[in-house]
Amino acid sequence: MTYPLPSQFPPPPFPPPQRSGPSASTRTLGLLFLAVLVGGYAAAVFLTRHIWEDREATRMTYSTATSDGAPPSPDDLEDAREVVEKRLHGVRLSGSEVAVDGNTVVVTIPSRNPDAVRDITMPGRLTIRPVIHAMPAKTGSSSPQTPSTPAPRPAKPDQAQRISDEKELRQSVNPSIQILALQYQATRCDDDDAMAGHDDPNLPLVTCSTDGQTVYLLGKSVMTGAEITDADSGYNDDAGQYAIDLALTAAGTKTWADFTSANVGNQTAFTLDSRVVSAPQIREAITGGRVQITGNFTAESARELAGVLGSGSLPFSLSLESTADTMLPATVIAKLARALVIMVGIGVLAITAVGMAYLVRRR
Repeated sequence: MTYPLPSQFPPPPFPPPQRSGPSASTRTLGLLFLAVLVGGYAAAVFLTRHIWEDREATRMTYSTATSDGAPPSPDDLEDAREVVEKRLHGVRLSGSEVAVDGNTVVVTIPSRNPDAVRDITMPGRLTIRPVIHAMPAKTGSSSPQTPSTPAPRPAKPDQAQRISDEKELRQSVNPSIQILALQYQATRCDDDDAMAGHDDPNLPLVTCSTDGQTVYLLGKSVMTGAEITDADSGYNDDAGQYAIDLALTAAGTKTWADFTSANVGNQTAFTLDSRVVSAPQIREAITGGRVQITGNFTAESARELAGVLGSGSLPFSLSLESTADTMLPATVIAKLARALVIMVGIGVLAITAVGMAYLVRRR
């Protein structure tokens, strides 16, 4: 038996496959993809370059002053720090820092505009008082001599003494002194109130409206801000203006329901830091546990005031001592963004290295 020689086998119908590198079009697409990937990452890094920078900031140092002139206690200082933090969060400056340094409170905000937080240091003491008498203020007139009885002492650097003088005149229970106080206060509604936030809620009060147009004699407080659990602002369609909505505690709800039921038709004043914000007439008993304050508010002022009322009141006064430009470190969100950019960069670098190695090796 004979076998054919190898050369006698018929040739295969197809040539054997040949190993070759990627085509020119494939290499071009690969290079284009890598270029777009690297270029897109570079553009993303450029657009997020601010996350690598510290924030421009302003450091403000506030001195503290209690109504009796005594240094504040450590507990009061801590309470003040928490209140200021809440107010900064309410005005959307949650990246700020608040610290206690001795008897001062140091606030650092991510802004070079200290006016952005002008309301965070107001005492924020709210009282609701019945209106006994109201009269127009004598705006624009020169201040007359102080009434002869009682005569407040000349203004002194001692804040506690100034507050005491104001209380002696404007919180008297003597009707004759109240009349003199009304006439005197009507001439200085445009002035700063030395007693702001330091009035005694258990005594009557002579004070002005926040717009300086009206002077009031008010009865002792029926409620204070201690009965507030929450505060929010919004536009009141019925009143056609912005308003502040307050939610009350259970005790506050009962007190307010009893008071409004007994005083339908009477005028009631909402005072903030010893000035009348609003003085509406009670039209019906309010039993739902909510109170609404209306006034000449803008959307921003209503939001800021709601933030002040919702954060509670300061236990003492804060007076600005100094301001200085400084820098704040990046926020937690910025640090997370940095980590994400770095991780994506590592991934882009790895993909680019592998892709280039493949194209070079298979060329």
